[in-house]
Amino acid sequence: MVGKVDKKILIIISSLKKGGGAEKVAYTLSRLFKSYLKLEPYFLTFYKYNFQYKVNNNFCLNEKLSSSLFIKLFKLFFRAKKISEYSKNNNLKISVSFMEEANFPIILAKMLFNKNFKIIISIHQSPSVYGFFYNFLIKLLYPKADKIISVSKEIEQILIKNYNIPKEKIKTIYNPHLINEYQKLANEPLEEKYKKIFRDSFIFINIGRLTEAKGQWFLIRAFKKASERYPNAKVIILGEGELRKELEDLIKKLNLQDKVFILGRQENVFKFLKNSDCFIFSSLWEGFGNVLVEALSVNLPVISTDCKTGPREILCPELDIEKEIRYPYYGKYGVLIKPLPREFIFKSLEEEPLIKEEELLSELMIKMIEDENLRERYSNGLKRAKDFDVEKIVREWEAVIKELK
Repeated sequence: MVGKVDKKILIIISSLKKGGGAEKVAYTLSRLFKSYLKLEPYFLTFYKYNFQYKVNNNFCLNEKLSSSLFIKLFKLFFRAKKISEYSKNNNLKISVSFMEEANFPIILAKMLFNKNFKIIISIHQSPSVYGFFYNFLIKLLYPKADKIISVSKEIEQILIKNYNIPKEKIKTIYNPHLINEYQKLANEPLEEKYKKIFRDSFIFINIGRLTEAKGQWFLIRAFKKASERYPNAKVIILGEGELRKELEDLIKKLNLQDKVFILGRQENVFKFLKNSDCFIFSSLWEGFGNVLVEALSVNLPVISTDCKTGPREILCPELDIEKEIRYPYYGKYGVLIKPLPREFIFKSLEEEPLIKEEELLSELMIKMIEDENLRERYSNGLKRAKDFDVEKIVREWEAVIKELK
């Protein structure tokens, strides 16, 4: 049992909607804070969804989504005021926030209303993907945080080099994973309607929101060539998002309706992973890549883009972050391929033949089907997944919280 610290902690995140990586981390950490550190978590969220994690002590502002810059500026100060009021009313003296939408107002709350409030902000993707407004706020506000947690060492380096954040303010703590729980979930049986898809097939699986960042568009295009060589191969995609229609249209255009299946959001992804043959991580950019650890936890071979940030650190800990490599790179726990170029998204095969990055992915998919030794080589992921187990990660969080106490 980890030693006792303060009795309460405020967790701030835009929402607790299921399906998002940061939301899952916030929920998991709240459980760890309570069970290991004896901290009672209090949540403050901005948006409410039907399909979200259930927690106690959740104060939701029930805001409406808006793309207006004026409204976003107004929300910054409105949220800062509400955070300050909520923390004072509940005697909350320390907080952890997740992602920029929550990080900005908590820093303002400290600066404007509650200078004694101790704040830890966490960064879950590279700031380099943001536009001018967010980058301006990062440079202006982040140095005022008491501690900054990055979910990968590469993000930490980007913050120091490109945003002039003092090195002593930043610490990398990887996302926590309930490895023993994953093992139990993996042994649950698939429903009969899914067993039909898996039967007598070589299954490639991808998990993630159906968004541009997750790169499923490229995966489907690359798979077309592999499926022509091996008709019994299939792709399973677990996730939901705004690109579902575009992806379904692409599947129809490529005549892959009986080979590529978008199965939506699933409560238990591990039983799908357990019954698959290879995990494909096709992201264009990331923060950490939680699903990579989830795939490793069931010893599933992994092919992953070497995108910024996370995959290289998870799959190839033997590699320096900035080292130039030749692709494909056969790492210790997975195979890295060249990052996919964002400018080619939404191009059909008629408009744009397979680009070299897709050709490489397709060739690796074929090789994974053909080469049993390759699959065996990368069926040792559980060993690496244990490096991200909750027992280790929560101790690192405890040290940060005690430092600020």
